[in-house]
Amino acid sequence: MALAAKLQLRQSQSLVMTPQLMQSIRLLQFTHIELERFI
Repeated sequence: MALAAKLQLRQSQSLVMTPQLMQSIRLLQFTHIELERFI
């Protein structure tokens, strides 16, 4: 969860994001949601 917060902070600070980085963040968010559903 701390990692996700750091990623969101870094995302808001960086103006230019590569599609690969955006996809990675999206994947992490989806994984987090899936983990919540599983629990």
